Amino acid sequence: MGSNGEEKKDGNDEYQDMSIVEIIDYCTNARYEEIERELEEMKSYIGGGSGVQSEVQREVNRISWKAEALQIGCILTKHCSILIPKISFHRMDPPEGINNLSDSGRDNNDQGNRMASSSSSTYNVQTSGSSHESEIKPFWSLTEVGMDFERDRNLFVSVSVGTEAFKIKILDLAITAMNELANMAIENEPLWHPCIAGRILNCAEYIKKFGQVDSHFPVLPNAETYTNPLQTEASRETRFLAVQPVHIVELLMNNDQYSHVLSNMVSKAKVLGVLSTRGLQWSFASVMAVKFHASSPLVPNRKCYLARYSRRLNNNAWGVVDVSLQSLFPNPLTRYRRRPSGCLIERFRDGLCKVTWVEHCEVDNSSVPEVCRYFVTSGHAYGAKQWLSTLVRQHERLTHIRVRRDPKLQLSTEEANLLILADQMMRNFWRNMSFLRKNRWMLVSLSDAENIHKVIIRFVKEKEGRCPGPALVMAATIRIPTSARRIFNFLQDENSRSKWDILSHGHVVQQTRSISNGCVPGNHVSILEVKSPEDPDRTVKTLLQESFSTSACSYVTFAPVEASSINMILNGGDSDNVPVMPSGFSILPDGLTGDEVSLVTIIFQILDSAASPMCFPAHSVYSMYKVITETAKAITAGVVDPYNMG
Repeated sequence: MGSNGEEKKDGNDEYQDMSIVEIIDYCTNARYEEIERELEEMKSYIGGGSGVQSEVQREVNRISWKAEALQIGCILTKHCSILIPKISFHRMDPPEGINNLSDSGRDNNDQGNRMASSSSSTYNVQTSGSSHESEIKPFWSLTEVGMDFERDRNLFVSVSVGTEAFKIKILDLAITAMNELANMAIENEPLWHPCIAGRILNCAEYIKKFGQVDSHFPVLPNAETYTNPLQTEASRETRFLAVQPVHIVELLMNNDQYSHVLSNMVSKAKVLGVLSTRGLQWSFASVMAVKFHASSPLVPNRKCYLARYSRRLNNNAWGVVDVSLQSLFPNPLTRYRRRPSGCLIERFRDGLCKVTWVEHCEVDNSSVPEVCRYFVTSGHAYGAKQWLSTLVRQHERLTHIRVRRDPKLQLSTEEANLLILADQMMRNFWRNMSFLRKNRWMLVSLSDAENIHKVIIRFVKEKEGRCPGPALVMAATIRIPTSARRIFNFLQDENSRSKWDILSHGHVVQQTRSISNGCVPGNHVSILEVKSPEDPDRTVKTLLQESFSTSACSYVTFAPVEASSINMILNGGDSDNVPVMPSGFSILPDGLTGDEVSLVTIIFQILDSAASPMCFPAHSVYSMYKVITETAKAITAGVVDPYNMG
């Protein structure tokens, strides 16, 4: 494409005789040539010591290897099995005094699922295995295989998006997706059938009406002749908000705001390219890499590349739509495809707007544990109700705070700082729920406690979020036969805390400050002080707690905070440097029984200077396991027995 005398073709003509594969190869090779030129310039600039030259050469070799791996990755996955190293824990004898923490933690050699004993008091993660070890894999290893070259794929997509041919194809896909979303948001039967959870999609009617936006989607998802491992999920929800429509559009199209406000579901969102910028009030399009997580770490994350497109449809309506780019950037290991999903925002009188959210995707749910299966397949985990209830809750929270800034109500500086610290605590809590590619959840194969289906653990590095040092996070999900609201009331009430918090047994818990941050009873940020039973004036522990409930889920999250830090904040000091290590609960419907059974995820975090990604101290693992199991028993007893409600 070359000589100076050759006439340059425009963006369309340059690729008109190429297939998509040829375009991809051309764009990739062009990018690698650019990288090679930059490295050559670096060599010339540095000017030559042998040590420097060898470092640069290693960088060249690394990039060349990545290029080859990226180009052949998809071909290999079609024809070769993926080799994952065997990873195991060595189970060591617990330290003295830990053996009888609970019946559920005792040795059971007959079951053959316990880990081998050793004189060392750590759990070592290693890639060797023997007949005396229990094999343990990274908890979601199989669901993450397709993202091993995530950085390279991001680079690859970013470069491709910059070509004119791809821009046209992506914009065409986004415009078609917007038209489909606008219709799906207003259609009723026979396209949508009413049900207890809202509305469910009639797939046959959908195909008849819209056909396929993406040729990689199966023509008939439920046809017996098609063995597609991906299942269709679709839901729709409508709410009214007292906000201008363009503010919602701006929130969803601004990547920083989107990631922050929806952080209970968005683990990561990265803009890889901008395609159209006519202004947010008219139209805007971008390409993104996104990763979503559910309210339980037992549920796999969902990730994909998508086009996000916003457009003003008429004087009173806006739309924001996402659609997967699977047809343009195929990946044979794809486990999640986002069909046209998003929201239609209509302006009404008196400052109200109507928001209709549509979620539509294809996903592989085969690795979802049985305890969470109906929670996911019913749409409670990632459905329209979950997304829209989060948006509504954040709007109510900000509105409530704004109202409190009225001079008559006077939201003070210390209260504002306390709310900021609580917001950071919540986002750290959700970060702990999410899957980290370089720091995966590990399954703890201790003897199963009653009602606990899986216990998982992972390492948290120092300064991740606001963690003051190396730490461990353990999580488990349990089923409790009562309503989510009853469990929420029990957990957020300071008067019942000593009934489930084994670290507060025998102590008096007092709430010394409470700041409401929503219109739902129980939605507030509070400071709790745990008093010594011998000396009521002595504070043993100070906790920051936030609790809130929406129509889709509830949370009670808390973190120990130094009394000096709390005093500093209450005296108007800055909360930015205050470390927080959140533990807590998410409370969810099980998706099967309506409001009769709930799923409660318990997440517990401790500091441990001896912990590392490859080594979990045995004392910490056993202690955390005891806290999880005893807390699960206490909560179940407290909410199932009405006389223990306090």
